Amino acid sequence: MRQSQTETRARAGKRPSFSAVVAGKLREMIRREKLEPGDRIPTEAELCEIYGVSRTVIREAIIGLRSEGVLVARQGIGVFVAEASTTRFEVDWSDIRTLPKTVAVTELRLAIETEAAGLSALRRTKAEATDIRRRMAKFAVVPEDLKSTNVLYDYQLHLAIAKASKNPHIYQLLKYMAPVVMPKVKLAAIVDDRSKHAYYRMINEEHERIVSAIEKRDDAAARTHMRAHLTAAIVRLQKLADTLPEKLADDAYETSPDLMQRLARGLADD
Repeated sequence: MRQSQTETRARAGKRPSFSAVVAGKLREMIRREKLEPGDRIPTEAELCEIYGVSRTVIREAIIGLRSEGVLVARQGIGVFVAEASTTRFEVDWSDIRTLPKTVAVTELRLAIETEAAGLSALRRTKAEATDIRRRMAKFAVVPEDLKSTNVLYDYQLHLAIAKASKNPHIYQLLKYMAPVVMPKVKLAAIVDDRSKHAYYRMINEEHERIVSAIEKRDDAAARTHMRAHLTAAIVRLQKLADTLPEKLADDAYETSPDLMQRLARGLADD
């Protein structure tokens, strides 16, 4: 059975399955080539040549896309784009390299997390409220070295609030978005050493208002303060976008595999 070195490495590491990677490439091919419902995709043999993988991987990818309603197989004829073709929600990982698009992702968070905060205030347990405050306190510690600091703890606080909303779709969406939003940007790209105490004081005050409202089960206040917090974040990002090149330098980003794994785990402790 044919198997490329890339395929072998992907299966050996802690990465998405190779069939999942190929499925993503097939979705992109459908979008890029503007295939219409009813259009036929390349044959298995052709896809093996295109992506350099085995037939088994191609078949697994196609099965996955069929289960999502993206593709449909017609026996003896081939595989086609489904009439009611739908794709999963996706955020381009390269968006984090472009500040205007990072702002757009934060605007999406604004819409989702405002409601998440209100639901959290209504539905959170005592233990969840305690955990939310603990995570807020973790972020409140001002780091000595901004160059190696990321905004990981802030997003974990937001994930904890989303989880306490008891709406699994909100939580899963925010968890999915974790690697492409602010935690990947090093804090030094946002604020310099001279301003770090003022920055943390400002963010902590915003967090405190949200967390206090959740603790008091005040859903209206929780929504108001979450909206204000994320709106302020958008303003800060827009100001940053005005002072830096559109594509930030590579050293403005945290690309550590360990960080990405911790983000993927969502609420896992360090």
